[in-house]
Amino acid sequence: TNPNKIYQPEVDLRQYVIEHEMDPEKFAVITEAEKNRWAMGCFRGELERDIHFYCSGIERKEDPRKYHKFLTDRERLVGEELSHRGILKNGLSTVWLDNLIEEWEKIHTQFTRIFN
Repeated sequence: TNPNKIYQPEVDLRQYVIEHEMDPEKFAVITEAEKNRWAMGCFRGELERDIHFYCSGIERKEDPRKYHKFLTDRERLVGEELSHRGILKNGLSTVWLDNLIEEWEKIHTQFTRIFN
């Protein structure tokens, strides 16, 4: 495959970005390399890792951003979108992913209230 091949995301991703006051141009093009990264199934692991670091930081009252690189908004949104598509394409339920995203949103909100 060509790593520079462009993959165009659906309107719902763009709409989410606009609703959350993010720059839609940063989300307009998803490369084949990004698709392959998330197709390997690592999105779940990376999101769970970020949840763990957020929780640990809150418990220890220490901001882990000093030593841990979290997923960017773009990485998270693109990973979520592509994961949903892959799951649905295979006729499977996205409930586990939706629950994981909800868990991430809760802990991220709590974390940003404390450390921002």
